[in-house]
Amino acid sequence: MSQVHHSAPPPPPEAPGRPSAHRGLLVAWAAALVMALIAGGVAIWQVSERIYTPGHTAEEYWDSITRGSGSETLGFFDPSVLEATQDESVDSLLLDGEPLARSTAGIENARFGEDLEHQGRALMQFDAAGESFETQLPMTVRQSTLGVFDDWELSAAAMTQMQIDVPGAAAGGIAAITVNGEPVNLQEDSATLRSYVPAVVGTAVKSEWLVGSSRYVVVQDAAEQGESRTHQIELELEASEAAQELLHEEVQAYLASCAEQQVLMPAGCPMGINTPNQVATESISWQMPDPEELTLDFDDQGWQITGTEMQATIRFDSRHFHDGASLQESHQVDFALDVEVGASGEELIVAVSGSD
Repeated sequence: MSQVHHSAPPPPPEAPGRPSAHRGLLVAWAAALVMALIAGGVAIWQVSERIYTPGHTAEEYWDSITRGSGSETLGFFDPSVLEATQDESVDSLLLDGEPLARSTAGIENARFGEDLEHQGRALMQFDAAGESFETQLPMTVRQSTLGVFDDWELSAAAMTQMQIDVPGAAAGGIAAITVNGEPVNLQEDSATLRSYVPAVVGTAVKSEWLVGSSRYVVVQDAAEQGESRTHQIELELEASEAAQELLHEEVQAYLASCAEQQVLMPAGCPMGINTPNQVATESISWQMPDPEELTLDFDDQGWQITGTEMQATIRFDSRHFHDGASLQESHQVDFALDVEVGASGEELIVAVSGSD
């Protein structure tokens, strides 16, 4: 008996151009990988453009200043800047706390961006006291995060110094001024302080006898990029109303003492007159000028008094030297006062005498 052998039928041939299931899976994974890389690249670019930029760093830096957080603000700087703040010859009052927070007072509409012409410079624009300002904030790259994102830090030029000069302060008995509301001692009529950029610095003297105030906006110009600049501020002093009143009181008392003397030439006084006629002493009357004509000023040389050239009027009865006729005489008498003003501790000394 013959045996019949059966074999399995061959598989049908693949249709031309149709991928296998395995190949399709590879293509899908490849497409997903490409899309992930594209999306990741876009995300990296967006993060880099929005966060890791000089402009964003400047905005965070300014936020720390408005909160008066000096330690946080210093963290935005190169470490060498922190070392420089240890120099006690320059006052660091404005770098922390309430004086720092006050340096932002009056700064409005702050805007941040980048200097497109110069890499590594942030730009800050703002308004203060009705004017518009722009300041440069120079930066350098500290390091890279994940080898992709640049970490920016402010360079030393974003911290500046200011020298506040108070001409004649010692002569006026002024040993300290206030800067952003806090006392600062003077050395040879001046004080030097550190300040962040930008800042509004208010200086003032409010003693009983001298007053003065100023506001100064600290900015960094593009031309000063990378340079160390000391801003010069001059605080001018002027006599207070109390000092003016004291001057007038002392002069009035002096003139009154002269007017009380019923003589033609009062003792110790700069005014006087001679007459050949016989004078009725009891009729002598002096009319003195108004002491309000004197003005008290102050400059780098100290106290200055103007209006010391004055005129008094004397009236008296007399008899003519030759014929004995009764006369009523009136004369204008010019004279000058010598007035010296000086400070002794907290006291203002006014000395009045007749000028030679």
